[in-house]
Amino acid sequence: MHPIDRYETIRRGHEELLRRAQYESMARKALVEQVMNRNIHKAANWLGMCLVSWGEKLEQFGDFAKRQPTQTTTTRAHARQLSNMSPHH
Repeated sequence: MHPIDRYETIRRGHEELLRRAQYESMARKALVEQVMNRNIHKAANWLGMCLVSWGEKLEQFGDFAKRQPTQTTTTRAHARQLSNMSPHH
């Protein structure tokens, strides 16, 4: 084997190794991106479910508050009105 042939063989081998390394790097990068996207979708789905659940609970609380009279009033009641409401009257 001539020295020039050996150099050419080494160069081709080196180029092939570089191509394989680039391919493996792209494959790893694609896999990481795929896992990240899946995790982001899972997190977004979980967050959406929590927000919907909280919204439903708030709606139920709002409906409940509309049906139930409040215990506190913003205006002051007269003492005579309060005594008429007393169960001991």
